[in-house]
Amino acid sequence: MKIRLYLAKTKNNILYNSLIYLNKNNKKTKQYIEEGFSILSQKVDNLPEKVAFRPKFIHQSSCVKILDKIYLYISKANLDKPKDNKFDALFHEIGHWLHFQNLPPKEERQNIWKNADLEKIKNDVSEYAVKRNEGLEFVPEVFKFLIKGKKFDKYIMDLYNKLNGPKVKDV
Repeated sequence: MKIRLYLAKTKNNILYNSLIYLNKNNKKTKQYIEEGFSILSQKVDNLPEKVAFRPKFIHQSSCVKILDKIYLYISKANLDKPKDNKFDALFHEIGHWLHFQNLPPKEERQNIWKNADLEKIKNDVSEYAVKRNEGLEFVPEVFKFLIKGKKFDKYIMDLYNKLNGPKVKDV
Protein backbone atom coordinates (compact mmCIF):
# COMPACT_ATOMS: atom_id res chain seq x y z
CA MET A 1 0.00 0.00 0.00
CA LYS A 2 2.75 2.47 0.89
CA ILE A 3 4.57 1.79 -2.38
CA ARG A 4 1.38 2.59 -4.30
CA LEU A 5 0.99 5.89 -2.40
CA TYR A 6 4.61 6.88 -3.00
CA LEU A 7 4.26 6.07 -6.71
CA ALA A 8 1.07 8.16 -6.91
CA LYS A 9 2.81 11.01 -5.09
CA THR A 10 5.81 10.81 -7.42
CA LYS A 11 3.54 10.77 -10.49
CA ASN A 12 1.58 13.79 -9.23
CA ASN A 13 4.80 15.64 -8.33
CA ILE A 14 6.08 15.20 -11.87
CA LEU A 15 2.76 16.15 -13.48
CA TYR A 16 2.15 19.08 -11.15
CA ASN A 17 5.61 20.57 -11.52
CA SER A 18 5.57 20.03 -15.30
CA LEU A 19 2.24 21.85 -15.65
CA ILE A 20 3.47 24.70 -13.45
CA TYR A 21 6.64 24.98 -15.54
CA LEU A 22 4.69 24.91 -18.83
CA ASN A 23 2.43 27.74 -17.68
CA LYS A 24 4.91 29.90 -15.75
CA ASN A 25 4.95 32.59 -18.46
CA ASN A 26 1.32 32.26 -19.55
CA LYS A 27 -0.34 35.68 -19.21
CA LYS A 28 -3.89 34.28 -19.15
CA THR A 29 -3.20 31.85 -16.30
CA LYS A 30 -1.32 34.50 -14.34
CA GLN A 31 -4.19 36.96 -14.75
CA TYR A 32 -6.73 34.27 -13.78
CA ILE A 33 -4.85 33.49 -10.56
CA GLU A 34 -4.36 37.18 -9.74
CA GLU A 35 -8.07 37.94 -10.17
CA GLY A 36 -9.27 34.78 -8.43
CA PHE A 37 -6.83 35.09 -5.53
CA SER A 38 -7.73 38.78 -5.16
CA ILE A 39 -11.33 37.74 -4.47
CA LEU A 40 -10.30 34.83 -2.24
CA SER A 41 -7.75 36.79 -0.21
CA GLN A 42 -10.52 39.07 1.06
CA LYS A 43 -12.45 36.05 2.37
CA VAL A 44 -9.84 33.52 3.58
CA ASP A 45 -6.47 33.73 5.31
CA ASN A 46 -4.65 30.87 3.64
CA LEU A 47 -4.10 30.24 -0.08
CA PRO A 48 -1.80 27.85 -1.95
CA GLU A 49 1.46 29.09 -3.40
CA LYS A 50 1.00 27.29 -6.72
CA VAL A 51 -1.80 26.17 -9.01
CA ALA A 52 -1.22 23.82 -11.94
CA PHE A 53 -3.22 24.41 -15.11
CA ARG A 54 -4.37 21.45 -17.19
CA PRO A 55 -4.90 21.80 -20.95
CA LYS A 56 -8.34 23.00 -22.11
CA PHE A 57 -9.35 19.58 -23.43
CA ILE A 58 -9.17 18.23 -19.87
CA HIS A 59 -12.27 19.97 -18.53
CA GLN A 60 -12.02 18.60 -15.02
CA SER A 61 -10.35 20.58 -12.26
CA SER A 62 -9.34 18.75 -9.10
CA CYS A 63 -7.59 18.86 -5.78
CA VAL A 64 -5.78 15.69 -4.72
CA LYS A 65 -4.19 14.90 -1.37
CA ILE A 66 -1.58 12.16 -1.34
CA LEU A 67 0.22 11.60 1.95
CA ASP A 68 1.35 15.08 3.08
CA LYS A 69 1.05 16.87 -0.28
CA ILE A 70 -1.98 18.59 -1.83
CA TYR A 71 -2.09 19.09 -5.60
CA LEU A 72 -4.40 21.75 -7.05
CA TYR A 73 -5.28 21.43 -10.76
CA ILE A 74 -7.45 23.89 -12.70
CA SER A 75 -8.55 23.31 -16.29
CA LYS A 76 -7.65 26.07 -18.73
CA ALA A 77 -11.23 25.71 -20.01
CA ASN A 78 -12.17 27.98 -17.08
CA LEU A 79 -10.12 30.88 -18.46
CA ASP A 80 -12.72 31.62 -21.13
CA LYS A 81 -15.87 31.24 -19.02
CA PRO A 82 -18.21 34.19 -18.42
CA LYS A 83 -17.43 36.36 -15.39
CA ASP A 84 -20.38 34.91 -13.39
CA ASN A 85 -18.84 31.44 -13.18
CA LYS A 86 -15.27 31.98 -14.35
CA PHE A 87 -13.83 31.26 -10.89
CA ASP A 88 -16.29 28.57 -9.75
CA ALA A 89 -13.80 25.73 -10.31
CA LEU A 90 -11.02 27.68 -8.57
CA PHE A 91 -13.22 28.49 -5.56
CA HIS A 92 -14.45 24.89 -5.35
CA GLU A 93 -10.93 23.42 -5.55
CA ILE A 94 -9.57 25.93 -3.02
CA GLY A 95 -12.44 24.74 -0.80
CA HIS A 96 -11.05 21.22 -1.12
CA TRP A 97 -7.49 22.47 -0.54
CA LEU A 98 -8.50 24.24 2.68
CA HIS A 99 -10.74 21.37 3.81
CA PHE A 100 -7.94 18.81 3.31
CA GLN A 101 -5.88 20.73 5.86
CA ASN A 102 -8.52 20.28 8.56
CA LEU A 103 -10.36 17.16 7.42
CA PRO A 104 -12.18 15.18 10.12
CA PRO A 105 -11.43 11.44 10.19
CA LYS A 106 -13.38 9.37 7.64
CA GLU A 107 -15.54 7.62 10.24
CA GLU A 108 -16.52 10.96 11.79
CA ARG A 109 -17.43 12.38 8.36
CA GLN A 110 -19.51 9.31 7.57
CA ASN A 111 -21.38 9.57 10.89
CA ILE A 112 -22.16 13.24 10.28
CA TRP A 113 -23.17 12.67 6.64
CA LYS A 114 -25.42 9.63 7.21
CA ASN A 115 -28.06 11.88 8.83
CA ALA A 116 -27.79 14.68 6.26
CA ASP A 117 -30.93 15.78 4.43
CA LEU A 118 -29.72 15.16 0.88
CA GLU A 119 -32.81 16.63 -0.78
CA LYS A 120 -32.40 19.88 1.15
CA ILE A 121 -28.73 19.98 0.22
CA LYS A 122 -29.56 19.39 -3.48
CA ASN A 123 -32.11 22.22 -3.38
CA ASP A 124 -30.16 24.70 -1.25
CA VAL A 125 -26.60 24.06 -2.43
CA SER A 126 -26.34 21.91 -5.58
CA GLU A 127 -26.76 18.39 -6.88
CA TYR A 128 -22.98 18.09 -7.02
CA ALA A 129 -22.82 18.71 -3.26
CA VAL A 130 -24.30 15.26 -2.59
CA LYS A 131 -22.21 13.44 -5.19
CA ARG A 132 -19.89 11.74 -2.69
CA ASN A 133 -20.50 10.35 0.75
CA GLU A 134 -18.91 12.00 3.77
CA GLY A 135 -19.58 15.53 2.54
CA LEU A 136 -16.41 15.66 0.49
CA GLU A 137 -18.16 17.62 -2.27
CA PHE A 138 -20.62 19.38 0.03
CA VAL A 139 -17.94 21.40 1.82
CA PRO A 140 -16.24 22.82 -1.31
CA GLU A 141 -19.61 23.55 -2.94
CA VAL A 142 -20.81 25.52 0.09
CA PHE A 143 -17.40 27.21 0.28
CA LYS A 144 -17.63 28.26 -3.39
CA PHE A 145 -21.03 29.85 -2.85
CA LEU A 146 -19.94 31.55 0.40
CA ILE A 147 -17.04 33.13 -1.49
CA LYS A 148 -19.54 34.34 -4.10
CA GLY A 149 -21.65 35.94 -1.36
CA LYS A 150 -24.48 33.44 -1.01
CA LYS A 151 -25.98 32.98 2.45
CA PHE A 152 -27.20 29.63 3.75
CA ASP A 153 -29.60 28.76 6.53
CA LYS A 154 -28.62 27.36 9.92
CA TYR A 155 -29.03 23.73 8.84
CA ILE A 156 -26.54 24.00 5.95
CA MET A 157 -24.06 26.07 7.96
CA ASP A 158 -24.23 23.72 10.97
CA LEU A 159 -23.50 20.76 8.71
CA TYR A 160 -20.68 22.69 7.02
CA ASN A 161 -19.15 23.53 10.41
CA LYS A 162 -19.50 19.96 11.74
CA LEU A 163 -17.51 18.80 8.71
CA ASN A 164 -14.82 21.44 9.47
CA GLY A 165 -15.65 23.57 6.45
CA PRO A 166 -13.09 26.37 5.97
CA LYS A 167 -13.82 29.65 7.69
CA VAL A 168 -14.94 32.42 5.36
CA LYS A 169 -14.75 36.05 6.46
CA ASP A 170 -17.78 38.31 6.14
CA VAL A 171 -16.60 41.28 4.13
